[in-house]
Parts: sequence; structure tokens; C-alpha cells
Amino acid sequence: MLSRRVVPVTALLLAVSPLAACADDAGLATAPRPLLSVAPETPGAAPTATEDPVVPAAPVPADEAQAAYLAWLDALAARDAETACTVQHPELTIALRQEAILVGRAGLGDPCTGFEALLWEDPLRETEPVSVETTTLTEEKAVLAVGFGASAVTVDLEYQRAAWRVLAEEPRTLGSPATRRWVERWCDLRTGMDRGELEELMGPASGTYSLFDGGEPQVYWTDRQYDFRAYLTEVTPAGTAVDLVGDYDALSSEDREVLDCPELR
Repeated sequence: MLSRRVVPVTALLLAVSPLAACADDAGLATAPRPLLSVAPETPGAAPTATEDPVVPAAPVPADEAQAAYLAWLDALAARDAETACTVQHPELTIALRQEAILVGRAGLGDPCTGFEALLWEDPLRETEPVSVETTTLTEEKAVLAVGFGASAVTVDLEYQRAAWRVLAEEPRTLGSPATRRWVERWCDLRTGMDRGELEELMGPASGTYSLFDGGEPQVYWTDRQYDFRAYLTEVTPAGTAVDLVGDYDALSSEDREVLDCPELR
């Protein structure tokens, strides 16, 4: 499987760690809502009743990695910095601290709980997922596809100190005709094809690398969780594919069912 790059974030790529231990903000008590709201009675008319909108049930974790991420979201929703910091990975805490320093919310060495609020203060922060799928699970690494209705994220977790820790969040694309084409045609590609043949099947490449860019010659088709690369003898029309590499780690089970070829060919 291909390694994933961890990127610091304040919006959707977030970081925190098990370093902290200080009191969390008190949760705000709210009165329970009635299951049924009744409209005022109009003389001569029968009483009417309006049900509250149906709220989707919270996902039930299917494994310990999912449970850890859902616990992290619950802690953010409750503004429970201590619990959130315990669940998060040290590498992400370091990245979040750097972001906090830039906005004057932390200093070097400050505990995680001192700047954890940056996460729940983010107006784009979602804490109520409607779906969670584990796309990759090993003894040390887990990747989740998490849906929030109109948006979605890919979540990386690492097993550290006998517990799953949230390592990174990255936005997911909900799919497009282009990404669907990539999934459907990727396994039709063969080594030895030239660039024109590759793009005839996959569509226009998202970009290229050459030796002048400091990397191996390649064309690639990428968008969020989708990453397909053809390594070439040279990035010219005469260049031919020598390796075909797809990263399936974050792809949904629906996408994987279509991909009947290995990640490396």
C-alpha cells in the first residue's frame, strides 16, 4: 500500500495528541426537545400536530478505529479538550500547535488542551457523521471514509500506545464523471502503452512529472482519495508505461468492487 502524506490543518486536516491533562470546558446544559410540537388551536378547526424532523441515527462503530474517531468527534462537540487530546495523535498536536502559534493562541510547549478550541471553533467543523466505513485496517494503520451528508472526509488513524489515535483528516470528493471513469478504466491499462493510449482510456491526465521536476517520469490522475499513476520511460508522446500504481487505501468498497487488478502492476 502507498504511504499517505500528513498535512497540518485548521479546517479539515486537524491535529492533536495525547499530551494534555487539564480541565475541559463545562458542557452547556440544554433542555430536552419534545418529540411532538403542537400548533395553537384555531377556533372551529381540528388541532394539528407537526413532528420534529427525523434525525439520522448516529453510526454504530464496526471496529475500534471507528470507535476512536467517533469518540473524538463527540469530545469536540462537547468541547471536552482533555478527552479529545487523549484520543488524538502527537504528530497532529504538534501541527495544530504551530497553527495556534501563528494566530497567537499558543506558545512553544503549551499543552494540547490550551489550543484544542481551534478545532470546534472552526465554522466548517462537522461532528455528526451519517456514515463511517473502514477502507483500510492493519495492526498499525486504519483509514476511514466518513460522510457528513453534503461533505465527507478521509481519516487516518495510527495504533500507538495501545490505542487508536486520530492522525489526519482530509476532504473527500463525493465523486464525478471523471473519477468514475478512472475507476472503471484503470484496470484496462497495460504496461507498454504510450501516453496517448493511456489518456484515451483514462481521459486527460491531472498532471505530469519529469526528471526536470525532480521525480520519476509519470502521468497521473488524482482527486482527493483517488490516485492513479503511470510511470513512464519519458514524459513525451513516445514514452511508454513501465509501472502502473493505484492507491486504493481510501477508496470505498463500491469503488474497490470495480477494481479487479492489483494496486501495483
